[in-house]
Amino acid sequence: MNKIMLGNEAIARGAYEAGVNVATGYPGTPSTEIMQFLSQHKEIYAEWSVNEKVAMDAAIGASLGGVRTLVTMKHAGFNVATDPFYPICFMGINGGLVLVCSDDVGAVSSPTEQDTRIYAKLFHIPMLEPSDSQEAKDFTALAFELSERFDTPVFLRTTNGVSHSMGIVQMGSRQEKRKDPFDKTSPKFRPQGGVHPTIMHKNTHERLTALEAFSNETELNRIEWGDKRVGIISSGSPYQYVKEILPEASFLKLGLTYPLPKALIKDFAAQVEDLYVIEDLEPFLEEQIKSMGIELKGQDLRPNVGALSTEILSECLTDALAVFGKKIPERRPPLPNVIMRFPTLCAGCLHLATYYAIRRVQRKTKEKDVVIMGDIGCYSLGIAAPHNMLSCAFAMGSGIGSAHGLSHAVQGNGDKTIVTYLGDSTFLHAGMPALLNAVYNQSNITVIIADNRTTAMTGGQEHAGTGVTLQGNQYSPVQIPEIVKSLGVQSIHEVDPFDYKETFNALKNAFEYRGVSVVIGTRACRMFPDKIKEEPYKVLLDSCNGCGMCFSIYCPGIIVSEEKTDKGKNKAAIDPFVCTGCSFCVQICPVDAIILE
Repeated sequence: MNKIMLGNEAIARGAYEAGVNVATGYPGTPSTEIMQFLSQHKEIYAEWSVNEKVAMDAAIGASLGGVRTLVTMKHAGFNVATDPFYPICFMGINGGLVLVCSDDVGAVSSPTEQDTRIYAKLFHIPMLEPSDSQEAKDFTALAFELSERFDTPVFLRTTNGVSHSMGIVQMGSRQEKRKDPFDKTSPKFRPQGGVHPTIMHKNTHERLTALEAFSNETELNRIEWGDKRVGIISSGSPYQYVKEILPEASFLKLGLTYPLPKALIKDFAAQVEDLYVIEDLEPFLEEQIKSMGIELKGQDLRPNVGALSTEILSECLTDALAVFGKKIPERRPPLPNVIMRFPTLCAGCLHLATYYAIRRVQRKTKEKDVVIMGDIGCYSLGIAAPHNMLSCAFAMGSGIGSAHGLSHAVQGNGDKTIVTYLGDSTFLHAGMPALLNAVYNQSNITVIIADNRTTAMTGGQEHAGTGVTLQGNQYSPVQIPEIVKSLGVQSIHEVDPFDYKETFNALKNAFEYRGVSVVIGTRACRMFPDKIKEEPYKVLLDSCNGCGMCFSIYCPGIIVSEEKTDKGKNKAAIDPFVCTGCSFCVQICPVDAIILE
């Protein structure tokens, strides 16, 4: 049976067909959909873990228990998971263990652009890179065979070009895998009293030698002979792009990109006149091939940042195109009269209300300098205009720790109020240890936790505070105020961000408190898991004086009216199709000009 599948769905299908029993992960674009598709299979236990490190811990435990296990995350999350992953790469596995990491090439939905292929070399593990949905399914299933054959975790690396593209996939049936019982006395998992780490290290190098021999023989790496005047080595989505613009050339398509098939590469390079290596981001393949003494063209032609495309590669490979009498295709003209639109917070978002309250506290109490350390979530949009609220945001849960460090750096400077802002999912992901550290080391900061009861930015996934698991099981959600109290925080304020006066007073008191203070604002996301849209409001234009107070919320539902005041000021209006009926603007209008539609 054939089906058109998203790359991520194909990965999930491959895991299902391979007999996976346990799957763990943390949501993050472009990997999120893998777990969502896996959770639909009753044969698989699937969970959103509280963070990627815990997801990796759980996956390792399941592998030790003898079952095939998949763990998923995006590139930024892989950094978090490396702590437990590194030793298991040396120790080996029991049931097959496959890590799927999706790199966000072009940083479409990430604070950084990162090439995680380098980890395969660091950890001495095999890495597979599919180039389309069919390969995504097939490579995932094969990864488990490799894992168990070579006693190693296997790294399946994708990018948004594969994860979020669609293609026809031929599906197979599920193959149940026999469980291999966990031997709790096995010395290989006990480096302190069993196999010494140096012996494990030696074993990994021997394993790499065996894997390289396999790499030279496997159909994962194949030569597609064409015109030998141009030879191209590529993998992943860049292979698809360059194959489209230079179908006449000879190709060495790599599916197993670490360890490289050196003998196959040497044979291919010896038979072509000009050799090109086409890959995205870092010169991972190029550097290894050059170290073999092979001349090639690569990074000197292509950009090493951002996503590649057929248009970009056509401009980079002019010499190769000329061999076949081709010219650079004309770029498609830009669409006319399209206004650039920046990402914005949704109408009725608790972050809009909270940001507004922070600005008013700062203005009315004449705080000279409120520095807000941000974090990763929808509220990261507060870095940019028109909000200009956050000074930085670089990693999940890092805001509290960086605010703590900054508070000690400026200790004694009464002109600064140090604040950090993060969401509920981020707090549960990595904020708790940082908050404990701030309390323990006597920081002077205000922590604002905006609890919208979901992991909103990646699409409204469940977490430990929602009361629902990935597979829909109900349970008693953890209570963030109780966690904060248990960590030793003395000054805790719980507010509804849409209650402006309550939120204003809580923030004012928290900013004035000496020590660690926490403000927890709770209001459900207006978009996930279900859209919330109450009766819209409207502006009484006869009453509106054009003061602009409502505009300063920066709500997309509040727009400029065509009418002006006698003094030429713009009056406000409300788009009834965008307004969610949160009523926050009603509370701040000084002339009561906003009423229900």
